[in-house]
Amino acid sequence: MAYQAKSALEIQLDVLGALMLRDIRTRFGGTMWGYGIAVGWPCAHVLVITGFYALRHMPTPLGDSIVLFAVSGLSPYIIMNYTSRKMMEGPLQNKQLIYFPQVKFFDVVMSRAIVEICTSSLSIFLVFFIAACCGAQIVPYDAFAFCESMLLALGLALSIGFLNVFISQMFPPWMIGAIVPTLIMYFTSGAFFMTESMPAVIYEYVQWNPLMHVVKICRSSFYPGYGTDASILYVLMVSGALAMIGLLGIRFIVPRFYN
Repeated sequence: MAYQAKSALEIQLDVLGALMLRDIRTRFGGTMWGYGIAVGWPCAHVLVITGFYALRHMPTPLGDSIVLFAVSGLSPYIIMNYTSRKMMEGPLQNKQLIYFPQVKFFDVVMSRAIVEICTSSLSIFLVFFIAACCGAQIVPYDAFAFCESMLLALGLALSIGFLNVFISQMFPPWMIGAIVPTLIMYFTSGAFFMTESMPAVIYEYVQWNPLMHVVKICRSSFYPGYGTDASILYVLMVSGALAMIGLLGIRFIVPRFYN
């Protein structure tokens, strides 16, 4: 039987698959429990927020379920934070593999991105499952808006991840410095409070935060009439601009440091 050489696409897919398997085994200990911790860890955000409101006996800012309020606000942040941050760590943790001729720098970045997308998706599923067990009405009023918000959060996460990869390769201290803009986006996104309650002067600047718009779109799927001022176009424009800068830097500038 004649041997058929693999096409370039098949080789590329094999490389991505191998990198993803290696990534999961090295980062999570190669066990189901190790990966389970990675999936379940984001649930701590929801537990902290709900616990804070419960201990202080604070009224729910929107609706009558603090669990649903926290879940609807934190879900976009979970996707954005973990995906963008872990993408940046991928090239550093797999740097030695880049010197193999079959492995490209972009392969390492994309394999980490795919792993994080799967992990974040499982985390969101687990968060909603726990919310359902707590009695929250997790079925969205507008399923299309919810799916839209998750896709926007994913697009924003990937674009920030590409930019973080590019900057961190040029300026390694950015691995730590990236925490600052992430926290600013988080604390001004309305993930655990209502941005409308902020003073008008501050709220005017907060609207430049694309994550805030994604959070509003996500909440609008559970709370009818909420988030009418959220801009999908703005999120797409910001995500596109950041992705273009990051991808161009990865394609034309980063390879010079490995040659």
